[in-house]
Amino acid sequence: MFNRLPGAPAGYDQALLEVKQRDPGRRANGVANLGVFGGPDAVKAVKGFVEDESEAVRVAAQYALALLGQAEALPKLIAHLADERHEFRKRAAVALTSVSGAGIACDHANLESCTAAKKDYEAWWKKSGAGLAWDAKKKTFGSGAGAETKAKKK
Repeated sequence: MFNRLPGAPAGYDQALLEVKQRDPGRRANGVANLGVFGGPDAVKAVKGFVEDESEAVRVAAQYALALLGQAEALPKLIAHLADERHEFRKRAAVALTSVSGAGIACDHANLESCTAAKKDYEAWWKKSGAGLAWDAKKKTFGSGAGAETKAKKK
């Protein structure tokens, strides 16, 4: 499941090594980097961590899935914007700002800022969620016909 395929980007091998670590912090870092670096089997590899025993790894998996164009991760990341733990807010804010195309920002170091952004993202998701399509060239979601199917195929 975690063997590097030909054509995988630089950094992918290191991420694959980190996801095998017992330490949840290192494992979370590796999972997040699978999303950052991508690769031919990254989505499959990351989905194996959405039910990890460590919450940090599960949040990193949602972060990575969003960066890989998987729309199902967005509502979970939106929920983490109101998390009291800074690292979880940071991953959520960075991923959502990077890929949502919603134009909503928050200061991840500030819980109040992220809680306000959470409400805006919830309204955005309610309005746009079903119509999102992943633009692989721009690495962002946008609205479009048949978008839900396109986003799920990635």
